Amino acid sequence: MKTSNAVGGWGRALAVMTLLWGLTAAAQVSPPMLVMTTVPVSGVASDRVIASVLDVGVSQGGTLTVTLRILAANGAVLAEITGPVTEGVPLRLSANAPSSAGVRAQLLVPPNTEALAAGVLVLERLPGGTRPVEPPPLCRIPLIYTIDPRGGTSEPTTSLSCSYLYIRS
Repeated sequence: MKTSNAVGGWGRALAVMTLLWGLTAAAQVSPPMLVMTTVPVSGVASDRVIASVLDVGVSQGGTLTVTLRILAANGAVLAEITGPVTEGVPLRLSANAPSSAGVRAQLLVPPNTEALAAGVLVLERLPGGTRPVEPPPLCRIPLIYTIDPRGGTSEPTTSLSCSYLYIRS
């Protein structure tokens, strides 16, 4: 009887230590994830919307895996894809706009943006299959991850075409 209690006590102690090690590993600080969102682009219902992520610079020889979304005016996800972006091989996603209200492109970028030389996010809304009337919003993917692309703070920022928000996963 004493032997089974001793073995059970060791088993419980081992279980508690394993749990504590797991919680300690989970509490490690992970690098921030960048969420970039373009300004809304309005048009006509059923317009074709195309979002693209591409590297327009000289190749750094790396690949960056990102998640690209097209969002409706109410924030609903119309389309989503996760895939690699390299120099010369963009990631594209298309959907039809549900209404004339503005749609946005959203990009979730992991912390290893050094793989891209000059990464950009572009959103185009094509009315009736023709060329867009206005130039599409263009968002620069920042290479330095600890500050925002416009100047030094870790707070969410908005430029003319994009908003940037750093989140901890």
